[in-house]
Amino acid sequence: MVAAPSEGAAVGATEGEKKSGALAALMTSALALPVLALPVRAGVAEVGEVGFTLLGYQERGLIKITEPIAWTRLRLGEDWEVRASALIDIITGASPELVTNVTGQPVRTITGASVSERRKAGDVKVTRRVRDFTFSASRAVSNEEDYHSRAFGLEATLDLDQKLTTLVAAFGKSNDRISSVDDELVGGRRDTKEYLAGLTRVLSPVALVQSTLQWSRGRGFFSDPYKKTFDFPPDGLPVLAPDSRPDRRDMLAWLTRYRHHFPARHGTLQAEYRYFRDDWGVRSHALEAAWEREVSERFALRPALRYYTQSQAFFYSPVLGTPRPELQSSDQRLSAFGGLSPSLRAIWRFESGLAIEATAGYVYNDKGLRPGGGEKTFETLRAYFGIATLSKAF
Repeated sequence: MVAAPSEGAAVGATEGEKKSGALAALMTSALALPVLALPVRAGVAEVGEVGFTLLGYQERGLIKITEPIAWTRLRLGEDWEVRASALIDIITGASPELVTNVTGQPVRTITGASVSERRKAGDVKVTRRVRDFTFSASRAVSNEEDYHSRAFGLEATLDLDQKLTTLVAAFGKSNDRISSVDDELVGGRRDTKEYLAGLTRVLSPVALVQSTLQWSRGRGFFSDPYKKTFDFPPDGLPVLAPDSRPDRRDMLAWLTRYRHHFPARHGTLQAEYRYFRDDWGVRSHALEAAWEREVSERFALRPALRYYTQSQAFFYSPVLGTPRPELQSSDQRLSAFGGLSPSLRAIWRFESGLAIEATAGYVYNDKGLRPGGGEKTFETLRAYFGIATLSKAF
């Protein structure tokens, strides 16, 4: 039920910038359609599950995020299932709000001495199975001092070929309200619609592949109310300009996953590739490879390595330029860079239905990790994250 932290939360990638966690949560179930854990876990038939997850993220010298999540899954009879979760985001630390060229070179400046905010969010999903069809409806809410979101989602799946093939179609819609605690006149409304279609195919008793295509259309306020550019032009007075982005964004993401279990080696190869593009000019590629090794009947280890690269948005610039552009952002999450993220997960499963998972990972984003080079003013980002989950099936 609970996934790893979103790309935006963990590495500040463009497609994850402060987008509502509610809408992302609505689409998670469709994106994670039965990519089965191979081999299937032995044991009694489960009718439900409860769990608690604690996520931690720390950027070196900057933001720290702590996120406790409580979740449950309950099967009602043979045809109904209910899933629900609730979380709190606790964000503390310093935030790089300003980019200035006062030194002669554009650099990020930490103008906010301290940041402390909390986001509360929750979602519920109800699923009904009718023969080979399943139909789901979701609702999610997310609230913080300067960001409020309401979202819903619809999903349908169809099993074919004795469940060797599964088709999925999903729709999600969010309504977000963005404001600023510094200036009540800054902010606005943003509405986003998302469409998803996908296919999961069992290739053999030990291998399967899944591919999904997701298209999103957003309209409204996309600017960051806290980001600014302080420019010192060669001729003229210094200028302090707020972040200014287009009022629309169309996004396309293609995700493909492959799983192959090797019984003789007691391990499962897990590989996935994600391509993303939008009408802001951003093109990104993400590739992850992992090997889940069954050390014993109850214990497994999963080392993984993820590589990410993206191009910059057409309106990104660390300086304003002359004449001053109508659209401009110095937020380096919109620039060109690459990233590496190794991680290690340990999994304990007990006969009683209790399961414990612990993941530790590192994020390293740098302009030199992008083929051909990234934005020369990109400041290297180093961060650590950890995820601990305790769950009980019954």
